[in-house]
Amino acid sequence: MRIRSRLVALAAAMTAGAAAADADTGKDFFKGKTGQWIVATAPGGGFDYYARLISRHMPKHMGAPGFTYVVLNRPGAGHTIGTNLIYVAKADGITVGSFTTNLVYSQIIERKGVRFDLAKMSWIGKAAADTRILMVAVGSPFKTFADVVASSQPVKFAASGVGSGSFMEAHLVGAAFNIPQRVIPGFGNQDATLAMMRGELEAQMSNSTEAINWSKAGQGRIVMQLGENAVPGVPNAADLVKTPQGKTIVDLLVAQAQLARVTAGPPGIPADRLKALRDAYAATLASAEVKAEAAKADFPIAPLVGDAVRDKIVAALNQPPEVVALLKKLATTKVEYLTHAGPVTKSENGGRKVFIKHQGKDVHAETSGSRTKVTIGGKPAKRGDIKAGMTCALTYLRPGAEATKIDCKG
Repeated sequence: MRIRSRLVALAAAMTAGAAAADADTGKDFFKGKTGQWIVATAPGGGFDYYARLISRHMPKHMGAPGFTYVVLNRPGAGHTIGTNLIYVAKADGITVGSFTTNLVYSQIIERKGVRFDLAKMSWIGKAAADTRILMVAVGSPFKTFADVVASSQPVKFAASGVGSGSFMEAHLVGAAFNIPQRVIPGFGNQDATLAMMRGELEAQMSNSTEAINWSKAGQGRIVMQLGENAVPGVPNAADLVKTPQGKTIVDLLVAQAQLARVTAGPPGIPADRLKALRDAYAATLASAEVKAEAAKADFPIAPLVGDAVRDKIVAALNQPPEVVALLKKLATTKVEYLTHAGPVTKSENGGRKVFIKHQGKDVHAETSGSRTKVTIGGKPAKRGDIKAGMTCALTYLRPGAEATKIDCKG
């Protein structure tokens, strides 16, 4: 009996020793190396902030002297370009990155250009939750969510672009609660709020931080929330939904709201290195220093680490046929674009905003370095090549929106 007990104890000690060795091996790999943290957006904004905050502090918790991160911004195609780069990176633990979980929609509908499988990625964690808010215009006839549902006329919802997160969310909320609606693309969050104040739009889906700020400033009225109860006294969609399909849609939207500011690496990162990354990520977000810095910048911290994040992603991807069909239908929605032509009066910030004189009126378009197709004299060009005095045609959803195409004469 004593011999058996000694053998059991010895086996336990060997197992513990092996686990410790594995952990040390995972950490040791990163000593003296420079990691790459890909952000699937341009510099600035929430995704970039969280990536730079975490990547700056995380090496302190790696237990790997000399390890550091460099942040690489790789925007384009609604986070698809950056996420593709993360997915195909060498699976050694050196490259990780951050992107929107709205890519769940892209994978479900098999959007062109998607080369990743979110379920297979090496999930490190998520830094925050982002309760989704339905906000209506103060000057609208809607005082409550019940008023929105009972509207006798289509409610005019704002969205940024066809297939965007705000576009999908607006339509999905409409489908879940049978809201009569007209979703009007071409509005970023700030533009949508201004349009609501002018009475041009009546509602928009937004994140809780921006919606609460706009509500406090008297620029909108919050009538419903999805996810955590970020706004006391406002009804939650989970308590309002009545139909089975509506509940499925709400569950999908809530999953998206719970998984904000995610970080993952390519499939196949060795288990010991992935554990080292996850442990350091968790310690970073638990540190008082990071919490204080994020709070000062008004960015919430609500972490979740490892397979718990992966499980939620897999659940969100696993949608019934009727929801998949709805998402695919939304992604192929046709909208009417405008084309306005005239002489360029000015081009600001390296071509990021282009102004022309059209039929005696000044109009402008925002431009994207990846999404806006620019030609000059019939040849491909960059937005920074557009100069005052050229004659250009802007193709967009409305004046002030992002242009899909700008054609200029040489």
